[in-house]
Amino acid sequence: METPVLVEPVVGNGYRATGAGGLSVGLTADGATPAEAMDRLADQIRMRLTAGATLAQLTMVPDTAAWKQDAGYLRDESLYEPWRTAIEEHRRSLDETPDAL
Repeated sequence: METPVLVEPVVGNGYRATGAGGLSVGLTADGATPAEAMDRLADQIRMRLTAGATLAQLTMVPDTAAWKQDAGYLRDESLYEPWRTAIEEHRRSLDETPDAL
């Protein structure tokens, strides 16, 4: 198994390996060398695996009506009612004269 890890020098304290994905997310380990920091991080990941941690894929289906989250946000605008009235009048005029378009 491979997992992304960020390894960076820590001023006056060697190196720090920080998990950047998969089972390493949220884990950090310090060491005198990059290899030592990575080994310590690997030990933490092994402990997670031993405790029963697994990776799973979560598929999110986008809301087919995402527009609903914004519906009605203009109701408090001062121009909302005049706009709505103008739209209704325009629709009525189209209904009365279908060839108007």
